[in-house]
Amino acid sequence: MMHIGIDLDNTVLDATSAYLHCYNKVSGLELTHKDVNDFYLYRLYGWDKAKRDEVYDSFGHDIHWGSLPFPMAVEVLQELFKQHQITIVTARPQQYQNVTMAWLEKFQIDYHHILLVEDKLQACTSYGVDVLIDDAPHYAEELAAAQRPVILFEQPYNLSIANDYVYRAANWLEVKKQIDLLGSKFI
Repeated sequence: MMHIGIDLDNTVLDATSAYLHCYNKVSGLELTHKDVNDFYLYRLYGWDKAKRDEVYDSFGHDIHWGSLPFPMAVEVLQELFKQHQITIVTARPQQYQNVTMAWLEKFQIDYHHILLVEDKLQACTSYGVDVLIDDAPHYAEELAAAQRPVILFEQPYNLSIANDYVYRAANWLEVKKQIDLLGSKFI
């Protein structure tokens, strides 16, 4: 049995669509998925972090509640839950814990623990997470530098990340294959 850490936004669920919807409404722009090439989506709108925080404070609940799971995410996660320890490891702020947990319940995604933390390397180390599934390039690089395996859920902004500890997955069936591979290789 492995202890698997799982990110939510753009890993389990399509947060980009929800962000684009809200950010387009606020900005008057009409950006689409084709325009997304930066993990920090707000930069595509020419916003600084303060403007991003203002918009996120207004729309964060809607963004997190309105996002839909990626194909096969729910089914694979239900299967993984039966075989492994699952900890949700998300960088969402604490103020969104309730909507996050309600969303997970709505889509019948079971987990053993949930962590809302910025420092995912420290959290994975402290909680004994064997592998993290995430989309963020900076988290993948941090964990790989610490020789901790990461399954990197492919997004346009993380395609340049390469490391022996980074395992790529373009969909949830590939995530499952990588988990099975790591189960035999590392653990």
